[in-house]
Amino acid sequence: MKTEKRRILIIDDEESIRDGCCQAFNRSGFITDAAGDSQHGLEMAMKDIYDIILLDIHMPKMDGIEVLKRLKGHIKSKVIVITGYGTISLSVEAMKLGAFDFLTKPFTTHEIIKIVQDAIARPETETFDEPIKTLIGNSDYLKELKDTVKRVARTNSTVLLTGESGTGKELIASTIHKLSLRANKPYLPVDCSSLVENLMETELFGHVKGAFSGATETRDGRFQMADNGTLFLDEISNLSLTVQAKLLRVIQEHEAPRVGSSIPEIVDVRLITATNKDLRLMVDKSEFREDLFYRISVVPIHIKPLREHRSDILPIAEYYLELFSKKHSNKRFILSEDAKKSIISYSWPGNVRELKNTMERLCVLCNNEEISMSDILYYGQKTEPKTPVFDSVTGRMTLVEVEKEHIEKALGHFNYHISKTAVFLGIDRKTLRLKIRNYGIKTNE
Repeated sequence: MKTEKRRILIIDDEESIRDGCCQAFNRSGFITDAAGDSQHGLEMAMKDIYDIILLDIHMPKMDGIEVLKRLKGHIKSKVIVITGYGTISLSVEAMKLGAFDFLTKPFTTHEIIKIVQDAIARPETETFDEPIKTLIGNSDYLKELKDTVKRVARTNSTVLLTGESGTGKELIASTIHKLSLRANKPYLPVDCSSLVENLMETELFGHVKGAFSGATETRDGRFQMADNGTLFLDEISNLSLTVQAKLLRVIQEHEAPRVGSSIPEIVDVRLITATNKDLRLMVDKSEFREDLFYRISVVPIHIKPLREHRSDILPIAEYYLELFSKKHSNKRFILSEDAKKSIISYSWPGNVRELKNTMERLCVLCNNEEISMSDILYYGQKTEPKTPVFDSVTGRMTLVEVEKEHIEKALGHFNYHISKTAVFLGIDRKTLRLKIRNYGIKTNE
C-alpha cells in the first residue's frame, strides 16, 4: 500500500531559510511549498491542504502572530513557529493562538526534520480539559498558568522557568513532563548549585574510563540518563561559562560530549531550566552566554510570588494543612478566621515552600484543632524577640511566650537535636541557638 506524502508549507521572508528547508524536506519525501511574504503565505495556508506549516514570527508588513490570529479556527494544519533571538517573548502568545511547537534560529537540518516528524506522529486529540491537580488555586493568574503549562507540555521546546525561590519552579517542570508525550520516559531534576564546579562537566555529560584521575570506569552523565525523557536544570545560572558552551552544543547538535572522548553521543532530551536570577542582567555582565540564553528560553514562563496572587494563598495553605494532618496526626486542623487573615496578609518571602513548611509545623506542634493567629509563627525574619500581641496588663500570652513554647515543643519532638529542629522550624542553627539563649530554654547540652 502506497503511503500518501505529507505536505509542508514554509512561510519565511529569508530566501536561504526557505531554500534550505525545501531541499531538506524534498530529500525526506515531503511535498513542499514556500511563501516569501506573510500575505501570500496566509492565502496558501487558508487552502488547508497542508499537514505542517512552518511560520516565521518576524516578517515585514504582517508578522507571524497576526498570521496565527487569522488562521486560528480555520485550518487543521499544525503550525510550527520559527522564533529568532528577539521574538522569544512572543512564544507564549503564539502558543495561545494555536502554535503546535517552536523552532529556534539558527537550526540544523536534523532539528527541522525531527520536529516535523514528531508533529506528524503526535495524535490530533488534546488533553486541554484535564485538570492539573498539582497546581492549586483558582485566581485568573493560576488559570492562565495552568493553560500555559498544558500548552507547553505538548511541545518539545526548551522552557525557561523564572521566579523567586520557593515559587514552585520544580513543580511546574515535573508537571510539564507528566503532561507531555515523554511522560513514561525518564524525568531527571538536577540542582546546578549543588554540583561541584570541577566535576560539573562529568556530572552533566558523563566521562569515559581513564578520562581523569579516579575515573576507573565509564559513567553516564545526566543527559545520557535522561535520554528520550526530560532533564530539568534548576538554578542554571550557576553553570560556568565553559559548561555553558558545552550545554549549547548539546541543545544545538543533540550530542552529549563525554569528558575524555572525542566521539559525541546522540541524545534526545527535552530541556527545562529554571533560575531565580535575572539572566538578562547576567548576559549584560558577560556572566551568562547570550546565545545559550536565547536557546533555553524559547518558551519563558515567569512564576509570580504568592504576594502577587493572594487569593491563592488560603487554598494552598488548606491543602497542605489537610495533607500534613493525615501524615502527622489523626486530628483534622482548621484555621480560625483570624489565622486566615494573618496568612493572607503575610508577605511570604519564601513563597509556597515557606507556606508548606509553616503548615507542617502547625500539624506537628499545635495542640488545638482550631489554629489561632497566635499559633502561627513566621520564622526567618528577625532573631530578636517579637513584641507582645496583647497588653501585658491583661495577662494574655504574648508572642514571645508563644514562640518560646513553640521552640520547646519542636526541640522535644526531635529529642533536642539542634540541626533537625532548625530545619523543621525553617531557621539556621545559629538563629535557633540565639533564640534558645534569649528565651532561657533548657536543652540537654
